[in-house]
Amino acid sequence: MSSLASLDLHDIPLAKLYEILLPVTTSSKAFSNWAKTFICTPLAIFEPRNEYHCEIILELARREGKVVRVAGVGHSPSDLACTNEFMLRTTNLNRVLMVDKEKRRVVAQGGITLHHLHTILAQHDLAMINLGSISDQTLAGIVTTASHGTGIDYGVMSTQVISMDILLADGSRVHCSRNELPDLFLATVCGLGSTGLILNIELEVEPSFHLKEVLESRSFEDTLSNLKRLVRSAEHTRMFWFPATDMVCVSMSNRTHEIKQPNGSWFFDSFLGFHLVQLLLFLGIYIRVFNNWAISLASWLVSSSSSRVDDSHRVFNVDCRYLQHTTEWAIPYANADPCLRELRKYFHEILVDPRERPHFPIEIRFSAPDDIWLSPSYNQQTCWIGIVQYKPYGFNVPYKRLFEGYESILSSHQGRPHWAKAHKVGPEVFRMLYPHFEDFMQVLQKVDPKGLFRNEYMQRHFFGKHIDGRMFKQRK
Repeated sequence: MSSLASLDLHDIPLAKLYEILLPVTTSSKAFSNWAKTFICTPLAIFEPRNEYHCEIILELARREGKVVRVAGVGHSPSDLACTNEFMLRTTNLNRVLMVDKEKRRVVAQGGITLHHLHTILAQHDLAMINLGSISDQTLAGIVTTASHGTGIDYGVMSTQVISMDILLADGSRVHCSRNELPDLFLATVCGLGSTGLILNIELEVEPSFHLKEVLESRSFEDTLSNLKRLVRSAEHTRMFWFPATDMVCVSMSNRTHEIKQPNGSWFFDSFLGFHLVQLLLFLGIYIRVFNNWAISLASWLVSSSSSRVDDSHRVFNVDCRYLQHTTEWAIPYANADPCLRELRKYFHEILVDPRERPHFPIEIRFSAPDDIWLSPSYNQQTCWIGIVQYKPYGFNVPYKRLFEGYESILSSHQGRPHWAKAHKVGPEVFRMLYPHFEDFMQVLQKVDPKGLFRNEYMQRHFFGKHIDGRMFKQRK
């Protein structure tokens, strides 16, 4: 490879490109997302081991006229990572390249998972500033979708990015930040992987810390009546709303110097909270009353007040439990109260079949305004509302009517869909939701005029192409 690496890529014969990539071409015929709700069969799936392999893959795609879709672990509950052409998986691009404890900076390859990054950061007494509910995703994945944690004074995780190294569609390698190629930076930091292949990310971090989480159970009405106070009562407030019981579990987490005091019980968390709930949900597919019992049991398990102190990422994260259908939208924080009340009316008065009601408690989180062009928190304090329908033992459950009603209500309250999750919004609406949408499209046209990185998701939602949103939907 060393002699070939010194050659201009254009001078390498096509057959030789395939030969170079043979060791990093997987034998897998299909790709599925984590929840097994979307599946695709690319022409080829590559797992490059270094940047040179990435350059070769892009060169091959240019010559063959194929789209390249970059995918990490495939955790997105949508067809965002899917393609019928070339797929580049960043599985092996997972190293931390630099740690500067004094400046609180880390440089890591885009394919590193957050779980792996937590381990490396802990070795240097550092931690991520904020996190979402899971750490299974890659760093590039959470950045390019503006994934978020919670905290009304904390931005989406993309706001922690300082700079990036990107491999563009023409094969050039560029460095961008707010000061260097700022338009490319603001387009890429929430760009769904469409501006180029993110190689390395420089991230702001902070000294490692413990979080003390306090859980309180409140009624729906009491929660909304005190919403502003509760949201400001902790650095990181999130809520878990059980519509069937009208109960809200409020989680309030703050940084602390207290020693770790994790809680948990195998009987309550594993046997009852996992195995028995899943069994009841499965039985509820056929006999409705079991579905009610499952939801009531889950609500009861978190109904008592409790607290714990643990490493920050362990408190930020929650157990995803089972395979699931899920969606999430962001609305202006000012619209949270009326939106949640309208959702409650929908769940109680329209969804009479308990199998169609939300399984998991509805997760309500908050984030600060930012200036990232396509961030759902662009220029507004934000309330995120997410719903889940579990697939017990992998079996499908009714969810379409629930999701359609939910999306209609969120949309009426100026909702913006989470980029990683399935939705039906197209470019006409995005132009109204995002003031910099046209700026983003101009950057795309400049850095990728031939659409090397435009998979079916991008063609549908950004260019208005009539591509079935269920093209890659897994059907049983």
